[in-house]
Amino acid sequence: MDKHCAETTSDWMAKKLVGIMRDHPNMTSKGVEVELRKYGVKPSKMQIFRTKNKALNEIEGTHAESYSKLPSYAELLRNNNPNSCRPFVGFDGCFLKGPFGGVLLTAVALDANNSIFPIAFAVTECENKDTWRWFFYYFQEFFGPLDNNIPLTFMSDRQKGLNLAYEEIFPDATGRHCCRHISNFKSQFPGILLKSFFWKAAKSYDVVGYNEAMASIKDINIAAWRYLDKIPRSSWCRYVFSSELKCDHVTNNFTESFNNWVGDFRGKPILTLVDGLRRKFMKKLHKRYQKGCTLTANITPRIAEKLTQISQASRKREIHMASEDTFEIGDGDRSYIVNLSKRIYDCGAFQISGIPCKHAALGIIYRREKLEHYCEA
Repeated sequence: MDKHCAETTSDWMAKKLVGIMRDHPNMTSKGVEVELRKYGVKPSKMQIFRTKNKALNEIEGTHAESYSKLPSYAELLRNNNPNSCRPFVGFDGCFLKGPFGGVLLTAVALDANNSIFPIAFAVTECENKDTWRWFFYYFQEFFGPLDNNIPLTFMSDRQKGLNLAYEEIFPDATGRHCCRHISNFKSQFPGILLKSFFWKAAKSYDVVGYNEAMASIKDINIAAWRYLDKIPRSSWCRYVFSSELKCDHVTNNFTESFNNWVGDFRGKPILTLVDGLRRKFMKKLHKRYQKGCTLTANITPRIAEKLTQISQASRKREIHMASEDTFEIGDGDRSYIVNLSKRIYDCGAFQISGIPCKHAALGIIYRREKLEHYCEA
């Protein structure tokens, strides 16, 4: 078979596949082979590869054509998306798999049900301070002006130049570092005990718990203690997080969940990528809206589940009455004062998270009140 005949055959097979792959865009090479055999064709691996690529180009356009249409697509999005922003935003970048490479930069927030809420994304040639500065510049221009009364907090994995970039564009923003990515701690200071005390220090809602954990780290390995002590506590320790924000996250897991959720789009032509993500966002948020319309409680399902766990944990604590709304709660070798009317909780968990802690929960249950009435998240 000469070259011209081979190309003609490949074109014919591609046309047969277009209609099928529109309905099944993730069809595997094996699936392509099965479909072509229905027409009496026994394709080689190279023919399957070429045929599949031609069919995808017909459906999605080529990578080069897609990039050429991107400016007009971006303008369309600007004209049709309302301005909105959340005070707690996670940022991350992931590599694209197409022939032009590139990095997908994303900004993701959390909704009231602790589900991912995509805010913005962009495609850049690489990930460094300059590209992140560009991203933050347009992030501010698109969503700003931001309310200065709301503490704006950015969570990240400390990627190349990211924190330097947002410090220039958002000098008043607070930065949090994902505790799973605090650079080199795990590799430099291995060990189960060090790891457990590190997470105790990060997750403690009060300074006493933090100090106890750090003292244990210092006893085990003073170099590890020195390493952590140099990192600003505001970037990784719960007990110093803003009480206005009502968010106690110490990891960037939700942005990594978003990257996994993006899935196969990372290998698509640019226009298919961005339009596919837009449609996926719309579909997800519409389903979330429909589900929200059916809810009858004042709190979301995940918060309700968390309150159930807190209620169960509170049963293991001791309560001592001081007055109708003031209690002393015994928890192991420590005691905590809870004042429900003044919303004073010694352990600090409620102030940071906006959700009643196990100590407050015991007093609320004692008064035969509902935990959800005390939620501020």
